[in-house]
Amino acid sequence: MRTRRRFLQTCIALSGASLAGCSEDDESTTPTSTTTTAVSTTASTPETDTATPEPSESTATDEPTETTEPTETESIDPETLKETGRAFVNQLAAGEYAAIMDDYAFSEQFAAQVDAEQLESIWTTQTASLGQFVELAGAEYSRSDGYHVTVVLARFTGGRQAVRLVFDDTATIVGLFFPASGGSYSPPEYVNQSAFEEVDRTIAATETCSLPAKLTLPTGEESIPGVVLVHGSGPNDMDETLGPNKPFKDLAWGLASRGVAVLRYDKRTHACDVDRAALTLDEKVTDDALTALGVLREHPRIDPSRTVVVGHSIGAMTAPRIADRDGSVAGAVMLAGNARPLLDVIPEQQEYLFRLDGELSDEEATQLQAVEQTVERIRSLDISEDEIRFGLGGRPFWRTVQEYDQVATAKELDVPLAIFQGERDYQVTVENGYNQWQQALGDRENVTFRSYADLNHLFMPGEGQPSPAEYFQPNNVSRAVVEDVASWVRRVTGEDNQ
Repeated sequence: MRTRRRFLQTCIALSGASLAGCSEDDESTTPTSTTTTAVSTTASTPETDTATPEPSESTATDEPTETTEPTETESIDPETLKETGRAFVNQLAAGEYAAIMDDYAFSEQFAAQVDAEQLESIWTTQTASLGQFVELAGAEYSRSDGYHVTVVLARFTGGRQAVRLVFDDTATIVGLFFPASGGSYSPPEYVNQSAFEEVDRTIAATETCSLPAKLTLPTGEESIPGVVLVHGSGPNDMDETLGPNKPFKDLAWGLASRGVAVLRYDKRTHACDVDRAALTLDEKVTDDALTALGVLREHPRIDPSRTVVVGHSIGAMTAPRIADRDGSVAGAVMLAGNARPLLDVIPEQQEYLFRLDGELSDEEATQLQAVEQTVERIRSLDISEDEIRFGLGGRPFWRTVQEYDQVATAKELDVPLAIFQGERDYQVTVENGYNQWQQALGDRENVTFRSYADLNHLFMPGEGQPSPAEYFQPNNVSRAVVEDVASWVRRVTGEDNQ
């Protein structure tokens, strides 16, 4: 019997495009991507493109959709997996979506979140501009972060589309990605590429791994303010790539076009070979952001006292902690930061996805109950050391997330804060984010609040009922958001008064 399922990209894990910005890997995405369109249950499944889920925390996307790390490799035949991939894509091209859901072995989390209708929506959206399907142009097999990855290339009359299938050691599908084809990203019209240059930097993350980074520097010789961008959930790349979209690249180029330097970097879970089940919140997010602030301040044109942290999704949730531990930032910008605990938000995200078709079936209700039971297990830390839940992390992550109170931490800060929210965001909603922040900090003169009626979790415009599918339609961060962030940074760093 086939169960009803819903697609969720960093969604259940909050994205990156999940709190992930829904990242392909909601951190849950490891070869996560960031150039990829992911049909994955967290933004943390192996990915190799330069673009994410999470997530989202995407591509970015994510951690594997399974609840445990892959076991030691059993006897897996690469040729068999390539043949499975070819058959899978042929069925996609033939429109056999229901048969796909019946014919293949999917991980429990994946199967709970993807149904034939959603699969059809993602495939047709992804290939709408490519014309008629012609043939398969090849299949490749590789290993990535302990997983088996098959990439199948489909040729259409108007172009090509890669399909990446991620398998565990039992040949169960734990991730499905649609890497964006080259050239699908277009810089927003508000960017002036002659107004800045980009230089490579590295961020020391562990004793054996450094994170690739870019400093986007406005042209000129004068002293300027600078910001560090902090990703949502999922193993995101420095652009926080999700499908064809690169929100952090939009922000970096847009802010630099307006006189603000920007440092962005690949997330540790994207760039490094790490045990994701063992990482704490600080090891995933805070520590590397603090190191990045130090690297930013090393540049001779950056005034160390005029630096700001800009966080998105889980990065926004963690921004008060980053500001508190750093002790020197001039302010913090929180883009779609949840005020309520993650474990309160996750079941609401899942229920929203289940109800996209206007109803909650008996099977979906049962699946939702299972999510709530898992949440209660996490609250009591009744999970094993190597057990990754919701694609975000294991016991150390969930323990440290529960120990951290972002609202209480923000209340203790004396630096200016900016809290921005898209009103079409179904992951971090006005109700579970923006309104709660206003209740907690609305009486502070140094806290700026701004909401945007037509923007989603990626701060990109859209219409109608929000869903994960729109994250994979080419778009850019709203000009209004870029201009508001730039003007706020210049104001709190004193540039507008100089």
